[in-house]
Amino acid sequence: MMQPNNNYSAWSTPQYTHTQFSALSPTERLRYFCQLAHLAPSTHNTQPWKFHIDPDNMVIEVSLDQNSVLPASDVAGRQSIISIGAAIEHIRIGAEYEGYAVTIHSASADKTSVRPVPKDPQHVSRVPIATIALSPQMNAPSHAESGRAGAIFSRKIMRAEYKRDQPIPNHVLEEIQSCVDTDTITFHTLTDPLRRQAIAEFQAQADGFVINNKKFSRELGDWLLENDTSSPVGMPGAGFGLDDTQAMRMHRALSGDIPLEPEDGLRFSLAGKEYIEKTPFIGVITTKGDTVDDWIHAGRAFERIALTFESHGISHAMHAGIVEVRLINRMFAATLGTLQSLQVLFRAGYVKKEEDLRRPHSPRLPLEAVLY
Repeated sequence: MMQPNNNYSAWSTPQYTHTQFSALSPTERLRYFCQLAHLAPSTHNTQPWKFHIDPDNMVIEVSLDQNSVLPASDVAGRQSIISIGAAIEHIRIGAEYEGYAVTIHSASADKTSVRPVPKDPQHVSRVPIATIALSPQMNAPSHAESGRAGAIFSRKIMRAEYKRDQPIPNHVLEEIQSCVDTDTITFHTLTDPLRRQAIAEFQAQADGFVINNKKFSRELGDWLLENDTSSPVGMPGAGFGLDDTQAMRMHRALSGDIPLEPEDGLRFSLAGKEYIEKTPFIGVITTKGDTVDDWIHAGRAFERIALTFESHGISHAMHAGIVEVRLINRMFAATLGTLQSLQVLFRAGYVKKEEDLRRPHSPRLPLEAVLY
């Protein structure tokens, strides 16, 4: 049974009213925006970001903690950078909501600089990713942007079954399309059953690869944790709908401590496929290039879309396996009919079982641990 502890206190961060926010010092304001960024989703909940604040100039420097990049499932560092893109988008949305104009300067990091490195807790390996400069402005946020700002505090990845027969309302889809920056990414929406079935098959192949590849499965076991874990990073099994016994068994089996029960392996391999088969909406983000900046744009776009869904009570879940298993990535791109680089695949819909909505958020490191 999951026990409340300080690793979940980040989710008690308040959304300040404009009056409350105006009473904060410059340092407190920047720390608040970093806390919003810290609520962003990240691959395996690694929280690979680091922030440095400069209250004199109202600047936040965002870096990658290279020690957090996963060597098996994120060999290029793509998923970590997409995660940081989502964190940057949280800062932008939160700052604009509180009356700031936001300018984001890319550090133009090279792809070789964001790859995994041998873990060494004694060695600090920060890679500059972006600098965010804030300046006062008079424009009030739109209704949609206000909704996204509020959704930061409740958002979660919902790895559950969605209602196949309850489609996304047209006005939400229109809002999604209007918030996408088509200069930096291409957003594909897939709703037809035949293409959805093809994607489901690709997902099953990707999950089968993970479960049968010792390097992948051991890494997943390191991050798929027991429900009563005290770790501030990683994914407690409850987030996947696993009870205490199932979570402990999957963690130990994937880590290689005990044999993987056939039914557990089968359940893992088929769950993603079944979820995609039953979802009413699949979204795909592609980019013309495949640089670190493209990954940042993809992460920002995904989180903007995800928060829009959240603001309307619609859940979402990412499916990174198709992106990161190289052969399946290429086959999927061919099915999609694009020569662009596949960056993000996700599904969205209304959760079928109400109890799934009560799943806990993922834990978080203390804010001080991601500030430098």
